[in-house]
Amino acid sequence: AKSLFSRLNFERVVSESRLRISWVGVAFSSSLVEYHVLEAAMGEGLLSDVPLGFSAAAETLNSLPQDSLAELCSEVLRFLQYKVGTVNVARLQKGLEERQCNASKEALQSGVNALTFVFRSAAAEQASAEDLVTALQASRLWSESSLAVIKRLWHVQGKLLADGSTASKFLNVGQLVNIDWKLGMAVSSSSCRGLNTPFVTLVLQVAQPSGGIIERSLEMSVPEFQNFAQEMKSMSGMLATA
Repeated sequence: AKSLFSRLNFERVVSESRLRISWVGVAFSSSLVEYHVLEAAMGEGLLSDVPLGFSAAAETLNSLPQDSLAELCSEVLRFLQYKVGTVNVARLQKGLEERQCNASKEALQSGVNALTFVFRSAAAEQASAEDLVTALQASRLWSESSLAVIKRLWHVQGKLLADGSTASKFLNVGQLVNIDWKLGMAVSSSSCRGLNTPFVTLVLQVAQPSGGIIERSLEMSVPEFQNFAQEMKSMSGMLATA
């Protein structure tokens, strides 16, 4: 009897595990279906090739008060114009909590990524505010109040971003073309004969706005390079889950 009970219990655990796996598969398949439906709705125009998670990010942005959404849009536009180094999501989340608005840091970061995609795509196409709103309306994801905020902010602040030549002229921002690295060993120095310390050399090739390509070299210790690689990996993950 004990053996029979154990076998029945084992079969129940296996059955429940299969059920959970099935539900995960259904959820994943639903996300892919939603993604492809959205991609078809957006077509090949201004906002084609939307990233995964775009629908959920739009839902989060629609739930924000209009002034908070306007602040977030403004910060993203400033970030894309290289006026700030990052968008301070933690500060925005704190302000929302004080107003009894619940939004996780992860959800707000996805909203930032979605707005970055939207504004960067609009800048690449040099889209007007009306063209941008029309493209967003095609997805049927955005509320009228959110569209009004995005339209107003793009009309006011998007002009400089859309004019790439003007932005390059004033900001003098280069474009990273290639990264080379090599591992070396510092055997000795003027202050230490038996140094024997490994290091990594990075060579960055940067295309200047004027058209020329320059190289910039820097050396890092192995722990510094590992931290740099981890930061790059984190950035890639954030961009992939916008």
